[in-house]
Amino acid sequence: MLAHLFDASPEILQKIAFFAILSTPRGPPRDLYNLCLVCRASNRILSISNAQLYSDTFTHNFDHHAPKRRLGRQAFRENVKRELQRRFTTLKVFRRGNFDDPHLTEALWVAYLMLEDSGASQKNFQQLIGFGLRKFLDDFLRSRLYDGSQDNNGWPLPNEKNSLAIALFWLSSSQSSVSIESDAGRNRMMQLLQPFVFAAFRYPVFTTAESCFDPTTFDPRSRVPSIHGSYPPLPLDPREVPYFGNIAYTACVPPAPLFASLLYFVRHERMEPAIPPHLIEAKRQTREEADALGQVGPTIDDMLHFIHHCRTRFAEFPATDIGVQSPSLTLGQPTPYRLGTLTGRWQGSYIMPFMEDYRQWLNNLPAPSEFPATGRFPLYATLQEHYTRDINSVIPRNGTEQGTLNAWLPSDCRWVEKPNGIEVFDSDNTFRAFYETYKPGERSKTYDDVVDVLITGKTDDRHAAAWGGFHFLGRIRLPDGLMVVSREALGGTGTELLRGYVTSSQNLVGRRKHVSDGTEPAYWESTFSLCKDHTTPALGITS
Repeated sequence: MLAHLFDASPEILQKIAFFAILSTPRGPPRDLYNLCLVCRASNRILSISNAQLYSDTFTHNFDHHAPKRRLGRQAFRENVKRELQRRFTTLKVFRRGNFDDPHLTEALWVAYLMLEDSGASQKNFQQLIGFGLRKFLDDFLRSRLYDGSQDNNGWPLPNEKNSLAIALFWLSSSQSSVSIESDAGRNRMMQLLQPFVFAAFRYPVFTTAESCFDPTTFDPRSRVPSIHGSYPPLPLDPREVPYFGNIAYTACVPPAPLFASLLYFVRHERMEPAIPPHLIEAKRQTREEADALGQVGPTIDDMLHFIHHCRTRFAEFPATDIGVQSPSLTLGQPTPYRLGTLTGRWQGSYIMPFMEDYRQWLNNLPAPSEFPATGRFPLYATLQEHYTRDINSVIPRNGTEQGTLNAWLPSDCRWVEKPNGIEVFDSDNTFRAFYETYKPGERSKTYDDVVDVLITGKTDDRHAAAWGGFHFLGRIRLPDGLMVVSREALGGTGTELLRGYVTSSQNLVGRRKHVSDGTEPAYWESTFSLCKDHTTPALGITS
């Protein structure tokens, strides 16, 4: 009877094999493998040059639109068998839970690229979660994150494996996965991540030195010596990894501090701060009541709003920055800037270490056993973008040796509001340029259309009354999307810099420091995380 089966057309056996594949909801198609072992004839029909069967198998198990769009159907078919083997091998690595597996680093890259290619069906995400990716990463970070730290003065290594594990742990996290952690487990994870979150002098979030406005041009003046090595430390070199099958692609290693900060914030936010007793005693219930009495400072209502609404947003799939036409391995990483990204209301918080503790970390080589922080503080900003397409009208930028003292802008930079933009100049009138104001809802321009983007903003009246008012002025580094803005207190208490990136989960994440540090390692830095507030319309803010 078996012989008669092979007398029929090969398509019959292929259809039988495909129906067997459909009976396997997740993981390697074991029935297909068994059919290939029946005899040489079945192996020849099912495994040799059978691109359609393997393409159907891939489509059944994984999201397929992104690789087909990036590569084209022909390249997809030519590489699909090899990619199936890589993915099923990767899933087995996570299910077995062997941290010493020689293929672990490759498996982490495969998982990272699977999330990059996630589609609406979320098959890639479901396969990874179903085979235990999240538990594997949780266990790995708790037991192996500090491998090699004994030879690095106790500091964890920001190597390829750790960086991928931290990034993937964030991208596979959810509200439910964090909420089921015990208090002890949550606190332990936060403790493990603290060096990446707070030690900016060892673990920068930037893909290139922040003082370099053109990240493709390295200037030695942008780095200075410190006890912990040259500052800022250079990111890991790009890696050549197979994108799909055997198609080589050069990819940046995801920056560990960026994702470690997100993992830290979502856990810190579960520890809800108590309302200060003096607010309860003063019965300062609402912002409206305080405004009517001419009182400034937070009310109980302001505290509750901060506690319940300033939350870090988890990643969603498909991610918002997926859909480009060529391989762009940038899931959750800094990406070329897209106009419209920052315009709107942002709310969140920053976590500040004790200043004296930070100075001790900075001035001593061994890693501390603890990283005390003073708590979580509100951070609100309403931002507006202004752009130009005219390369001949771009305002000057300050020199590399000055770092980002004024967000790459001339120190005497001023502007006036016009009907559809701002006119920028200095007091000596050495330059004058016009930047159009981006209006929410208009067609977004790609970064190829725009040659420079400025950011202005302020704290809206309600939050200014509660937490203090600030003005914002900054600039965007277009090639990698780094935002640097100065945050000047209206009360004259000083100016600080916010530097960070918007991730695919739509969190604006980065670090905050005093402007006087320039290119030097800051004597004090804190970490912030903001989310865009979609409940109220964005306002155009230019001054």
